[in-house]
Amino acid sequence: MKTESRDAEFRISQMIYKRLLLAYPRSHRVEYGPAMGQLFRDQCRDAWNESRNWGLLKLWLRVLPDLAGTSIMERLAALRGRKTMTGKLASVSTSGAAPTIVFALVFGIVFGLTLVVATAITFILPESYASTARVLVKPTATTSAQAQTYDPYFIQTTVEIMKSPAVLNPVIDALNLDQTWGKKYFNGALLKSSETLEILKQRVQLAPVRNTSLIAITVYSDDREEAAQIANAIAGAYRDYRVATYDGPKSLSQPVLVQITDPAEPGLAPVKPNKPLNIALGGMFGAFLGLIAGSLSAFITFKAGSTRRKRAAATGV
Repeated sequence: MKTESRDAEFRISQMIYKRLLLAYPRSHRVEYGPAMGQLFRDQCRDAWNESRNWGLLKLWLRVLPDLAGTSIMERLAALRGRKTMTGKLASVSTSGAAPTIVFALVFGIVFGLTLVVATAITFILPESYASTARVLVKPTATTSAQAQTYDPYFIQTTVEIMKSPAVLNPVIDALNLDQTWGKKYFNGALLKSSETLEILKQRVQLAPVRNTSLIAITVYSDDREEAAQIANAIAGAYRDYRVATYDGPKSLSQPVLVQITDPAEPGLAPVKPNKPLNIALGGMFGAFLGLIAGSLSAFITFKAGSTRRKRAAATGV
């Protein structure tokens, strides 16, 4: 599967690169095109071996600005090859080189600016870490009557209880989040419990693990240690809630088994923003805008050149 994925990525990259080589003059493509294609294939292989898709993305970030700049220079050099100004003007007006240069120049500028802005925004955005604790939650049959009872909404009910103030308020108190987040985000103001509760709910994601009795408690925070502490605190608070709300005979086991199977650990790397994805999307959006802006600019240049040629033919100049 990895080999098939690599081959597909190589084919797409090489196809795009082959099309981009059309920005160079024909004479340049004839002389250097095969060698440039071979070099790019070798670079693709090395980039993939280095860091898979991220390596290919970094390769494209190097190749595209260089290709845009050198293709424009080669086009200009091809125009300067004419001996006289009349010859240069004739080349511009008849060969369609001017619209091509305008397209390449506008495309390169728009693409480059969009990519730079997307990259800058990606690195400016605050980083967020995620930590996940997994809890085993399943009903236990303490009597024969209970053994015959099945609750299809048990997991859904459990998730809602985990998000309720009955579970989250003890977490807020235990970790002193009213004061901690007040100092961190609100210039030292002490938050109300209801305000802290809303912030906490936004940072918590609860999801049943498919085909199991496990519930994943994922917490997001700009502090990796804090994310793990909160996830583990929610798991412990729910377990305590089940113990505190049980009013049956002590001789019987708890009606719900709660076991923390996987305590949360601090995340090693931020999960948000997804830097490779954001930069790739920025490059794609920049290429799209560049194609539109470049095509419009080239069309306007072509129409202007056509008008000049008609006037020159009419006046004989």
